[in-house]
Amino acid sequence: MWTYPPDHLDLTLHQVDVWRILLDILPDSVKLSESTLSAEETQRASRFHFDSDKHRFIASHTSLRNILTRYLHCEPGQITFQKNNYGKPFILFDLNLEFNLSHSDDYALIAVTRGCKVGIDVERVREDMALESIASHNFSPGEVSELMALSPEQRISGFFNCWTRKEAYIKAQGLGLSLSLDSFDVSLAPNEPAILRATRPDPNLASRWTLVSLSVDSGYAGALAVEGEGLEFRYWDWNATQ
Repeated sequence: MWTYPPDHLDLTLHQVDVWRILLDILPDSVKLSESTLSAEETQRASRFHFDSDKHRFIASHTSLRNILTRYLHCEPGQITFQKNNYGKPFILFDLNLEFNLSHSDDYALIAVTRGCKVGIDVERVREDMALESIASHNFSPGEVSELMALSPEQRISGFFNCWTRKEAYIKAQGLGLSLSLDSFDVSLAPNEPAILRATRPDPNLASRWTLVSLSVDSGYAGALAVEGEGLEFRYWDWNATQ
Protein backbone atom coordinates (compact mmCIF):
# COMPACT_ATOMS: atom_id res chain seq x y z
CA MET A 1 0.00 0.00 0.00
CA TRP A 2 2.76 2.45 0.94
CA THR A 3 5.60 3.18 -1.50
CA TYR A 4 8.34 5.80 -1.77
CA PRO A 5 7.44 8.65 -4.13
CA PRO A 6 9.23 9.55 -7.36
CA ASP A 7 11.37 12.70 -7.49
CA HIS A 8 8.68 14.64 -9.36
CA LEU A 9 4.99 14.59 -8.52
CA ASP A 10 2.04 16.09 -10.37
CA LEU A 11 -1.27 16.31 -8.56
CA THR A 12 -4.37 16.58 -10.72
CA LEU A 13 -8.02 16.96 -9.84
CA HIS A 14 -9.53 13.76 -8.43
CA GLN A 15 -6.13 12.62 -7.15
CA VAL A 16 -5.50 12.32 -3.41
CA ASP A 17 -1.97 11.86 -2.06
CA VAL A 18 -1.68 10.31 1.39
CA TRP A 19 1.70 10.46 3.15
CA ARG A 20 2.79 8.28 6.07
CA ILE A 21 5.63 9.75 8.13
CA LEU A 22 7.67 7.84 10.69
CA LEU A 23 8.66 10.36 13.35
CA ASP A 24 11.95 8.73 14.39
CA ILE A 25 13.94 11.94 14.18
CA LEU A 26 17.32 12.31 15.91
CA PRO A 27 18.11 15.31 18.20
CA ASP A 28 20.57 16.88 15.71
CA SER A 29 17.97 16.61 12.97
CA VAL A 30 15.39 18.23 15.25
CA LYS A 31 17.52 21.37 15.60
CA LEU A 32 18.02 21.55 11.84
CA SER A 33 14.34 20.94 11.13
CA GLU A 34 13.20 23.56 13.62
CA SER A 35 15.00 26.25 11.63
CA THR A 36 12.44 25.93 8.80
CA LEU A 37 9.41 26.44 11.05
CA SER A 38 7.59 29.72 11.58
CA ALA A 39 7.77 31.63 14.86
CA GLU A 40 4.24 30.46 15.68
CA GLU A 41 5.15 26.80 15.07
CA THR A 42 8.32 27.12 17.15
CA GLN A 43 6.32 28.65 19.98
CA ARG A 44 3.80 25.79 19.86
CA ALA A 45 6.64 23.26 19.95
CA SER A 46 8.12 24.90 23.05
CA ARG A 47 4.91 24.30 25.02
CA PHE A 48 5.40 20.53 25.12
CA HIS A 49 6.57 19.24 28.49
CA PHE A 50 8.36 16.16 27.15
CA ASP A 51 11.18 16.39 24.61
CA SER A 52 9.81 13.37 22.72
CA ASP A 53 6.50 15.16 22.12
CA LYS A 54 8.29 18.32 21.06
CA HIS A 55 10.49 16.38 18.63
CA ARG A 56 7.49 14.66 17.07
CA PHE A 57 5.69 17.96 16.64
CA ILE A 58 8.73 19.50 14.93
CA ALA A 59 9.23 16.42 12.76
CA SER A 60 5.60 16.30 11.62
CA HIS A 61 5.37 20.02 10.82
CA THR A 62 8.75 20.04 9.07
CA SER A 63 7.64 17.04 7.03
CA LEU A 64 4.46 18.91 6.08
CA ARG A 65 6.52 21.80 4.74
CA ASN A 66 8.93 19.51 2.88
CA ILE A 67 6.09 17.54 1.32
CA LEU A 68 4.15 20.64 0.26
CA THR A 69 7.23 21.97 -1.56
CA ARG A 70 6.79 19.10 -4.02
CA TYR A 71 3.52 20.66 -5.12
CA LEU A 72 4.34 24.35 -4.60
CA HIS A 73 7.89 24.30 -6.05
CA CYS A 74 9.39 26.53 -3.38
CA GLU A 75 11.62 26.24 -0.31
CA PRO A 76 10.08 24.92 2.96
CA GLY A 77 10.76 28.17 4.81
CA GLN A 78 8.93 30.16 2.14
CA ILE A 79 5.57 28.58 2.95
CA THR A 80 3.32 30.84 5.01
CA PHE A 81 0.28 29.28 6.60
CA GLN A 82 -2.94 31.18 7.24
CA LYS A 83 -5.88 29.87 9.29
CA ASN A 84 -9.61 30.16 8.76
CA ASN A 85 -11.93 31.27 11.55
CA TYR A 86 -11.98 27.74 12.95
CA GLY A 87 -8.21 27.17 12.92
CA LYS A 88 -7.82 25.09 9.74
CA PRO A 89 -4.60 26.10 7.91
CA PHE A 90 -4.39 27.06 4.25
CA ILE A 91 -1.80 28.62 1.93
CA LEU A 92 -2.81 32.02 0.59
CA PHE A 93 -0.87 31.90 -2.68
CA ASP A 94 -2.36 28.52 -3.68
CA LEU A 95 -5.92 28.30 -2.38
CA ASN A 96 -6.63 25.38 -4.69
CA LEU A 97 -4.23 23.14 -2.75
CA GLU A 98 -5.98 21.43 0.16
CA PHE A 99 -4.03 19.58 2.84
CA ASN A 100 -4.35 18.21 6.34
CA LEU A 101 -2.00 16.85 8.99
CA SER A 102 -2.49 14.51 11.94
CA HIS A 103 0.06 12.89 14.23
CA SER A 104 -0.01 10.46 17.12
CA ASP A 105 3.04 8.99 18.87
CA ASP A 106 5.46 7.63 16.24
CA TYR A 107 3.41 8.37 13.12
CA ALA A 108 2.02 11.32 11.22
CA LEU A 109 -0.33 11.31 8.25
CA ILE A 110 -0.68 14.05 5.65
CA ALA A 111 -3.31 14.28 2.91
CA VAL A 112 -2.98 16.58 -0.12
CA THR A 113 -5.59 17.26 -2.81
CA ARG A 114 -6.56 19.93 -5.31
CA GLY A 115 -9.96 21.52 -5.36
CA CYS A 116 -11.71 19.33 -2.78
CA LYS A 117 -11.94 19.38 0.99
CA VAL A 118 -9.84 16.80 2.81
CA GLY A 119 -9.26 15.69 6.39
CA ILE A 120 -7.11 12.98 7.94
CA ASP A 121 -6.65 11.46 11.38
CA VAL A 122 -4.34 8.91 13.02
CA GLU A 123 -4.59 7.60 16.56
CA ARG A 124 -2.50 5.21 18.62
CA VAL A 125 -4.84 2.44 19.75
CA ARG A 126 -5.08 2.37 23.52
CA GLU A 127 -6.91 -0.14 25.66
CA ASP A 128 -6.81 1.88 28.88
CA MET A 129 -9.51 4.37 27.87
CA ALA A 130 -13.08 4.61 29.12
CA LEU A 131 -14.39 3.81 25.65
CA GLU A 132 -18.07 3.55 26.55
CA SER A 133 -18.09 6.87 28.40
CA ILE A 134 -16.19 8.69 25.65
CA ALA A 135 -18.46 7.22 22.99
CA SER A 136 -21.64 8.24 24.84
CA HIS A 137 -20.44 11.86 24.94
CA ASN A 138 -19.03 12.09 21.40
CA PHE A 139 -20.74 9.56 19.11
CA SER A 140 -24.25 9.70 17.69
CA PRO A 141 -26.90 7.47 19.30
CA GLY A 142 -26.77 5.13 16.30
CA GLU A 143 -22.99 4.83 16.52
CA VAL A 144 -23.14 4.13 20.26
CA SER A 145 -25.71 1.38 19.71
CA GLU A 146 -23.60 -0.20 16.96
CA LEU A 147 -20.46 -0.02 19.08
CA MET A 148 -22.09 -1.64 22.09
CA ALA A 149 -23.49 -4.42 19.90
CA LEU A 150 -19.94 -5.52 19.02
CA SER A 151 -18.22 -8.24 20.97
CA PRO A 152 -15.84 -6.98 23.70
CA GLU A 153 -12.78 -7.96 21.65
CA GLN A 154 -14.07 -6.00 18.63
CA ARG A 155 -15.15 -2.94 20.57
CA ILE A 156 -11.71 -1.32 20.79
CA SER A 157 -11.21 -1.55 17.03
CA GLY A 158 -14.74 -0.29 16.44
CA PHE A 159 -14.21 2.66 18.76
CA PHE A 160 -11.03 3.83 17.02
CA ASN A 161 -12.57 3.26 13.58
CA CYS A 162 -15.41 5.56 14.57
CA TRP A 163 -13.19 8.12 16.28
CA THR A 164 -10.72 8.54 13.41
CA ARG A 165 -13.44 8.67 10.75
CA LYS A 166 -15.39 11.32 12.64
CA GLU A 167 -12.22 13.35 13.27
CA ALA A 168 -11.22 13.13 9.60
CA TYR A 169 -14.65 14.33 8.45
CA ILE A 170 -14.76 17.21 10.94
CA LYS A 171 -11.25 18.30 9.96
CA ALA A 172 -12.15 18.15 6.28
CA GLN A 173 -15.16 20.41 6.82
CA GLY A 174 -12.88 22.94 8.53
CA LEU A 175 -15.60 24.09 10.92
CA GLY A 176 -14.02 23.04 14.20
CA LEU A 177 -16.30 22.37 17.14
CA SER A 178 -19.14 24.25 15.45
CA LEU A 179 -19.89 20.97 13.64
CA SER A 180 -21.54 18.71 16.19
CA LEU A 181 -20.12 15.21 16.54
CA ASP A 182 -23.62 13.71 16.62
CA SER A 183 -24.73 15.50 13.43
CA PHE A 184 -23.47 12.64 11.25
CA ASP A 185 -22.97 8.87 11.37
CA VAL A 186 -20.03 6.77 10.17
CA SER A 187 -19.56 3.01 9.90
CA LEU A 188 -17.36 1.48 12.58
CA ALA A 189 -17.56 -2.32 12.62
CA PRO A 190 -14.21 -4.05 12.01
CA ASN A 191 -13.68 -5.42 8.48
CA GLU A 192 -16.54 -3.33 7.05
CA PRO A 193 -15.98 -0.49 4.53
CA ALA A 194 -15.58 3.06 5.80
CA ILE A 195 -18.80 4.92 4.95
CA LEU A 196 -20.34 8.26 5.84
CA ARG A 197 -23.80 6.86 6.50
CA ALA A 198 -25.87 9.92 7.34
CA THR A 199 -25.58 13.69 7.67
CA ARG A 200 -27.96 16.02 9.45
CA PRO A 201 -29.76 18.31 8.75
CA ASP A 202 -28.90 17.79 5.05
CA PRO A 203 -29.21 14.05 4.28
CA ASN A 204 -27.86 14.53 0.73
CA LEU A 205 -24.45 15.62 2.01
CA ALA A 206 -23.37 12.07 2.89
CA SER A 207 -23.35 10.90 -0.74
CA ARG A 208 -20.85 13.64 -1.70
CA TRP A 209 -18.08 12.32 0.55
CA THR A 210 -15.63 9.43 0.45
CA LEU A 211 -14.27 7.86 3.64
CA VAL A 212 -11.18 5.64 3.58
CA SER A 213 -9.77 3.50 6.37
CA LEU A 214 -5.96 3.70 6.46
CA SER A 215 -3.67 0.84 7.47
CA VAL A 216 -0.91 2.78 9.22
CA ASP A 217 0.85 0.15 11.32
CA SER A 218 0.10 -2.36 14.03
CA GLY A 219 -1.44 -0.56 16.99
CA TYR A 220 -2.66 2.47 14.99
CA ALA A 221 -5.95 3.49 13.39
CA GLY A 222 -6.22 5.99 10.57
CA ALA A 223 -8.94 7.49 8.37
CA LEU A 224 -9.30 9.90 5.47
CA ALA A 225 -12.32 11.99 4.46
CA VAL A 226 -12.48 13.60 1.01
CA GLU A 227 -15.26 15.55 -0.67
CA GLY A 228 -15.92 13.82 -3.98
CA GLU A 229 -16.33 10.46 -5.68
CA GLY A 230 -14.32 8.44 -8.20
CA LEU A 231 -11.05 9.54 -6.64
CA GLU A 232 -7.58 8.14 -7.25
CA PHE A 233 -5.56 7.52 -4.10
CA ARG A 234 -1.77 7.36 -3.94
CA TYR A 235 -0.01 6.27 -0.76
CA TRP A 236 3.53 7.55 -0.13
CA ASP A 237 6.07 6.81 2.59
CA TRP A 238 8.18 9.63 4.00
CA ASN A 239 10.93 9.63 6.59
CA ALA A 240 11.01 12.66 8.87
CA THR A 241 14.78 13.00 8.35
CA GLN A 242 14.35 13.59 4.59
